[in-house]
Amino acid sequence: MNIVNNRHVYPLSYIGSIFWLIVFAIFWPPLGVFLFVKNGRFVKNNSSFCLSYRGSWFWVIFWAILFFPVAIVLMALRGADVVEKSTVA
Repeated sequence: MNIVNNRHVYPLSYIGSIFWLIVFAIFWPPLGVFLFVKNGRFVKNNSSFCLSYRGSWFWVIFWAILFFPVAIVLMALRGADVVEKSTVA
């Protein structure tokens, strides 16, 4: 009897709390978007790509709660780097 194990890697992953992502995506979508940007990963081959914000996430989340256009301006002004993390299988 042969047992075959297949590993499926999906192109998007989220490393934070799925509960809070779903709650905020339903009740306050701008905050849900920023949580996904903060903890989301794009997976391709043996690498994962994520955004690394150059400023304080506290202020981005704070302004996403109060008045989300300010959070967008903060992200645009401070910028973010795309970080590649390689995994060796």
